[in-house]
Amino acid sequence: MIVIPGKIPISIHPLFWVVAALIGWTFSYTLVGTLIWIGIVFISVLIHEFGHALTALLFRQKTEIRLVALGGLTSYEGPRLRFWQQFLITFNGPLFGFFLFLGATFLLSLHVATPPFTAILRAIQVANLFWTVVNLLPILPMDGGQLLRIALEAAFGVKGFKASLLIGAILATVLALGCFVIRAFLAGAIFFLFAFESFDAWRKSRFVKKEDRDDLLQGEMIKGEKALKEGKKEEARAFFEEILKKGDEGVFATGAAHYLAFLDEEEGDHKKAYERLFALQDRLSPEGLPLLHRLAEKAENYALIARLSSDCYQLQATQEVALRNARAFAHLGQAKPAGGWLQTAWQYGGLELDALLGESAFASLQQAPEFQEFVRDMRRTLRGQDA
Repeated sequence: MIVIPGKIPISIHPLFWVVAALIGWTFSYTLVGTLIWIGIVFISVLIHEFGHALTALLFRQKTEIRLVALGGLTSYEGPRLRFWQQFLITFNGPLFGFFLFLGATFLLSLHVATPPFTAILRAIQVANLFWTVVNLLPILPMDGGQLLRIALEAAFGVKGFKASLLIGAILATVLALGCFVIRAFLAGAIFFLFAFESFDAWRKSRFVKKEDRDDLLQGEMIKGEKALKEGKKEEARAFFEEILKKGDEGVFATGAAHYLAFLDEEEGDHKKAYERLFALQDRLSPEGLPLLHRLAEKAENYALIARLSSDCYQLQATQEVALRNARAFAHLGQAKPAGGWLQTAWQYGGLELDALLGESAFASLQQAPEFQEFVRDMRRTLRGQDA
């Protein structure tokens, strides 16, 4: 990793050079041509990212540039930005790339460059015009997609944000299919990936609220997660509690409730942890669902355990989950699923069948034919093992 310090720090990942070299070899098939193209890619991407970064600096943002495998990334943080400021920061990246195209075009028009330099200028011209046009397509994560998102969100709020994801997914799908038709398979695969990511983000955005688009709230979430990773649990709790007050029922509030529930359980307050997650049961993340499943047993909410049984077992296919499901269905008097889950748990090994059947949860099912069918299967397996 190369790091260039300064007002705008620049870090360059080794894979950036690898991808740039692959591009160069594809266009030249010579060592010298590859090296020239590496320089063209480096300058073009850096100028583009400086368009973002310098504009961000004008708005008193702390910014940095990272050159990674698939291009460049400019990140910034600072005072809250208005939509028009976000728009300018995003737009000036492609604009700087277009300026590079105009510069190359102007030098070519002078007819003063010798043939080798003329070829380099033409490569700069074509590369920057092509990338500027493609990058302005209204598809996330490209700048055009960001510009569409900013414009629609400024006009329609959260609905505009969600619409930008759907529009990007549809357009990326159309472009992917078009690329496949003309046998441009690599471009088609990239657009298909963009389409999938946009559609997945749109699907998940159904829980996004106005508060989730608040940069300050997002900043508090990041700080809370950082404090939690560093073991500063009380500091993390303070951040998450504050997010709950401000976040209503949005994604950040749901995430904060998840973290608080884990902290509550760790501290032995199972009731509070259960109450937090029970209120969010329809919006739980894959991490929160097994915790609610576990806490529901302590709260004796067997109907909830039964409802979550399959989903939780898919997330955590363990003996503990299967046995919890078996006991819950037994308490509900549902013989067939109770027997099925009990057999699943028993097959992991390490359980005494007679001791399990002696539990009070299974007492009411001792005469149920559907339950006893599973019991007979387990006993036959035991006899076969003994033989």
